[in-house]
Amino acid sequence: MSAPAVGQPDDVAVASERWAGDTSSDSLVAIANALKLGCSLVATLAIAIAMKFLMPRYLGPTSFGTLSFADGFAATFFVALSLGAESYVRKEVSVRPAHASDFFGGTLVLRAAMTVAIFGIMALVMGATGRPREVRYLVYLFGAAQFFVNVNATLSALLHAKGQVGGMSALAVATKIVWAAGVVAAIVTGAGLWGFAAAYLASESIESFVLFGLARRHLGLVLHVDTTATKSMIVDSLPYFLNGCATGAYGKLDVTLLGILGKSREVGWYVAASSITGLTLLITPLIDWVLTPVFARGAARSREDLYAHVRQASEPILAVAIPAALFVSVGADIWLRLLFGHAFAPATLALRILAASSLIIYIAIVYAMTLIMLERAWTLTLISIAGLVVNLVLNVLFIPRSMALFGEGGGGVGCALAALGTHAFAAVAMIAVVGREAFNARTLRMVAKSLIACVLVVVVDRLAASSLGWARIVLDLAVYVAVVTATGALRMKEMWSLATAALKGRGKARVSA
Repeated sequence: MSAPAVGQPDDVAVASERWAGDTSSDSLVAIANALKLGCSLVATLAIAIAMKFLMPRYLGPTSFGTLSFADGFAATFFVALSLGAESYVRKEVSVRPAHASDFFGGTLVLRAAMTVAIFGIMALVMGATGRPREVRYLVYLFGAAQFFVNVNATLSALLHAKGQVGGMSALAVATKIVWAAGVVAAIVTGAGLWGFAAAYLASESIESFVLFGLARRHLGLVLHVDTTATKSMIVDSLPYFLNGCATGAYGKLDVTLLGILGKSREVGWYVAASSITGLTLLITPLIDWVLTPVFARGAARSREDLYAHVRQASEPILAVAIPAALFVSVGADIWLRLLFGHAFAPATLALRILAASSLIIYIAIVYAMTLIMLERAWTLTLISIAGLVVNLVLNVLFIPRSMALFGEGGGGVGCALAALGTHAFAAVAMIAVVGREAFNARTLRMVAKSLIACVLVVVVDRLAASSLGWARIVLDLAVYVAVVTATGALRMKEMWSLATAALKGRGKARVSA
């Protein structure tokens, strides 16, 4: 069944028609779920960010470094436990909810067996590298937590695929509160680093049991081991798994090479810049959770229906991503000083470059999901692997040259340029494979007008930097809103109409089984 044609509307009435017809139910449910998950995401992020700044301030660099090493060490080994299951679940269970019971029990047993093996491997590595007993205990606690993290990811994907996110959204907030309470308790009682790791383990394990109950209620999930179905799921998920490993390496390779080619303070500056950029990417899981089931159902109907959903989704995503990247970039010096202090000022240029990279990441996410729905998962995997090679080459080329050219903070600039080049390569490759049917002239005009607004904001920001200080951000915001509104790049009435329609229609709209 074909989706309605996507035109170039200029008013709210026509905008509503674009979301009407056979695909309106999916679109409205997607927006309603986005609002639910968005509210949950805001609450959980507020807690996470508060803890993120509380822990290093309390622990100090040495103890916080020990805790972070243990967490990262365990997470690195446990990346294999993902099995590539989440992408498979959102694609297949969206159209076959009963299929969840075919493979979930088998993956649970497989993950338990892999956990035992990974614990043994981690013990050998820590013994060979002479890690102290405290670090080993922390790694084991974080390793146990990682088992539940991976189980939770699959259970959450099942609920996303079914479109039942209300209980899960509330649970996410509740378990974050449990974790925060555990962290505060560890600080108050002086329990030591194990208290911080134990808080994480407690919150993730509680979430697993409650999510399983929600999955039983909404999907009729049954625990049994079907070896054939599990094997089939593992094989089908292989490209998703390899793609996840390749893209995950992007976030580790740059820091590793910077530590080898530069000094430790260069790593500190770059990681600080990366952490701020990460705040602009925190809604990316929301995009994946909400759009993957919608894209899957559109692809099940027809290729044209899928592309209609891609076009409909691209514009609101860009409407958020473009200003987010812009204001991280123009206010880079302010954010670094506010969050980390004057000592991190050398990271300013790296942060500005990473902000631009974050915009490309949003585009790449949409087209990566589209490739999966087009049954081009292996193509996506090959692009990701090629991107990893590009990332390695660019980092080796840029890091030493940038340190020589820019001085302090130059190493981070090299890493940021490598990240920008890598994401641009991957996005262009995916767009080329998907084809121009996935975007239209309306979206291109919206992007062009938004970029013009960005240029004007940068000019105003540079002119006002010396006289207004941090207050220039208010002026920047006013200029951006005025330009995108006047040019029609941002259609406020249309966005409001879509959100209102989703809220009114969520009681009527149902996700097709």
